[in-house]
Amino acid sequence: MNLRTVGTVLRKELRETLRDRRTLFMMLVIPTLLYPALFVLMEQLALFGQRRLEERPPAVAVAGAEDVRAFLARDSLLRLAPAGDATAAALRAGRVQAAVVVQGAAGTDDTRAVRVLFDESDDRSRRAGQIVSERLAAFGDSLLARRLAARGLPQSFAAPLAVADSSVATAQEAGGYALGRFLPGILVLMTLLGAFYPAIDLAAGEKERGTLETLLTAPVPARDIVAGKFLAVALLAMTAATVNLLSMLLTFQSGIFRFAKAANLQFSLPWGSALLVLAGLVPLAILFSALFLGIAVRSQSFKEAQNALTPVQFAVIIPVMLVGLPGIEATPLIAALPVAGVALLFRDLMSGTARLEPSLIAFGASVAYAALALVFAARAFGREDVLFGSGSGSRGGWGARMRGWRAGERAVPTPAQGFAFIAVVALLYFHLGAALQGGLGERGLLLSEILILGVPAVLLAVAGPYDARRTLALRRPSGRTVAAALLIALGGIPLGWGIGWMQLQLFPAAAEALGGLEKLVTATDARRALWLLLLVAATPAVCEELVFRGVLLQSLGRELPMARAVAVSALVFGAFHVSNETAIRFLPTAWIGVLMGYVAWRGRSVFASMLMHFVNNGIVVLLLWQPEVRRFALAGDRPATLPLVLAPFLLGLGLWLLPRREPVPAGPAGAPVPAP
Repeated sequence: MNLRTVGTVLRKELRETLRDRRTLFMMLVIPTLLYPALFVLMEQLALFGQRRLEERPPAVAVAGAEDVRAFLARDSLLRLAPAGDATAAALRAGRVQAAVVVQGAAGTDDTRAVRVLFDESDDRSRRAGQIVSERLAAFGDSLLARRLAARGLPQSFAAPLAVADSSVATAQEAGGYALGRFLPGILVLMTLLGAFYPAIDLAAGEKERGTLETLLTAPVPARDIVAGKFLAVALLAMTAATVNLLSMLLTFQSGIFRFAKAANLQFSLPWGSALLVLAGLVPLAILFSALFLGIAVRSQSFKEAQNALTPVQFAVIIPVMLVGLPGIEATPLIAALPVAGVALLFRDLMSGTARLEPSLIAFGASVAYAALALVFAARAFGREDVLFGSGSGSRGGWGARMRGWRAGERAVPTPAQGFAFIAVVALLYFHLGAALQGGLGERGLLLSEILILGVPAVLLAVAGPYDARRTLALRRPSGRTVAAALLIALGGIPLGWGIGWMQLQLFPAAAEALGGLEKLVTATDARRALWLLLLVAATPAVCEELVFRGVLLQSLGRELPMARAVAVSALVFGAFHVSNETAIRFLPTAWIGVLMGYVAWRGRSVFASMLMHFVNNGIVVLLLWQPEVRRFALAGDRPATLPLVLAPFLLGLGLWLLPRREPVPAGPAGAPVPAP
């Protein structure tokens, strides 16, 4: 790589990007002017709203107790209304802001029931209810004092404990805690936005202007040009994040935010922690820059790239939200998550609670994700069909587009089309499937599998411009493939149980969430067992395999190597089986998904993976139906030794028996058809 050429491209891209007003606005105007103005404006609006609430005393109606009414009448913050307005109807009509209804006679030692009515959806009514509750508590204390005095008892008789809570945190520690709850999210989002527009402009923008082809045809290696573009985007993202961090800290430390003083908060960040935060921003900026460049270069216009990158922005918001959730600690597992790990690292650095092991894991994982994003971007810039493809598709109405789409070359879907299909199916299953299962129970589950998974997969393969047999891998497997699939299933299933058992040792509470699943697949008689074999074994084996080892795996195999295609399809398969109750099924399901994907790829047949799927789910039904079989497979609270000992042998034998993958025949026009 020629560093001089890279530097030339870097200076060119920085010069052109900084001429863009949007970039300057995001990098300089927002951090330096908007933050101080925004916080001052928010503070003044809050004070203005508080004064508006206090400018007129709220009206309060009291019914059932003259002594309570007389006590509240002495309060200058309240205005008494007629007793007849102590109703919910008067509250809704706005005649009063709070109502007090008292039951029980005054002057007795009995407990009197007092009900305070207010409108929680109205700010004035909420304030009135709070004031009335405080005054009634004071009135109750005065009544208690009279009763004690009448019986000659000291005031301490009714107060055996005098509880006072006091935080030992200093103002600086409390400020660090508060700072760590919102500033990391702002830093991550500003780093993202700092890379967003430059990445689009340097990739899709140049393609739209027609200058990218000219640049790439220059007598210099393409990798030098790509490196210069990437460094420009990463530098802009880092600059945006750094300026935001400094501006935010200076805003808080300037003292203009008076609410911080009132709450006894002192916002500060030691130089050592600030430098570590900046170091953590480097791989984050690289990750966003490379990822955005790799996606944007696949688009043909600035607008198209914006649409493609917007979902990525929303996807980043979800892990960033972990920073503000209570009880979420930077454990090694969470620290390894993309974006979330480094955001939690920022939080702990700001609050002064960072630990060495999770911090190193978070930083190392962020570097690893950045490296993967670099590989992704480099491969995108290395493909001529991505750089110079038209990508515009057919013009005209939807009818013309559909006819043009169906008239295309018969092949398997692209990875993008496969993922789009999975996204649609997942959304339908989440919403429509939940409604079917909630209304029809087990029959709804059966209909969900057939109507939302199986039927759409078949319709996509038949109605689209695809080779239906290759898209769904509908090839008759050889006897050797069937035997190998059966052995691999029998060897892989106990290992999957072992993975699940190890997860339960780490997360014991997850076992309770599996109770509903166990109840669903437990048969009480032969008729119930046959129904469950149809419901949870045969139907998912057909419908889910058409989706995951059919459409998804075949589309991924069109452009990805076998190992990555199988791994990605297995991860998606595992994520599809994560329920609201527990995520404990993810790893075992992904493991069996890897085995089924490998068998389907080697044997070019989805029927082999269907057999494995049926065996996997059917064994669970049989185990829970027959107690003696269950005792053989599961010994107490640990996996049985015999299945685990035999599992590697059966798995190895099946993998050895699996036939080699045969080369795919040529297409109808004589050109090789992409391998499924």
